[in-house]
Amino acid sequence: MRRGWFILLLAVSLIGVGCAEPPPLEFVSTQDKFRVRFGSVPKISEKKASGLKTTVYAHKSAEGALSVTVREMPIPDDDPPDRVPLYLAQVRDDMIRTAHGTAISDSSTTLAGKYPGRIFAARLGGDQLGLMRVRIYLVGKLLYQVMAIGTEDYVNSPAATTFLESFMVTE
Repeated sequence: MRRGWFILLLAVSLIGVGCAEPPPLEFVSTQDKFRVRFGSVPKISEKKASGLKTTVYAHKSAEGALSVTVREMPIPDDDPPDRVPLYLAQVRDDMIRTAHGTAISDSSTTLAGKYPGRIFAARLGGDQLGLMRVRIYLVGKLLYQVMAIGTEDYVNSPAATTFLESFMVTE
């Protein structure tokens, strides 16, 4: 009789393991040299403006979106490194202004110990209510914008946090 219970418990535990939610899908862009954990394969769109390319990788749902935008920046070759924080602050300000948002948090960061960046969040305004959490990094002349935008629950969800924290540049 004990053996029967053991087999039943083993079967139930294996079924539970089989039903566990799989880890978020890791997406790797060899073209734009990054990897991140999207919930599924992202939709990719590209555009060029003033000779500079922008590529957007996005996964959208009814509650919000996760995206990585890779944008070529018109930074002069002889630009001093101390201007990088100014570029990052300008991008942050532009993103918040475009969203008619109000900043909630903002701090400097470094990706992989060498790429300067900013982490910020804003409450959305205008017709689009909700939040956005953003991480931006400048890698040479490429700006990476990693963003979760949508409802408060969506943006603060474990999946959005995993997405934001999983972003890495591949060299």
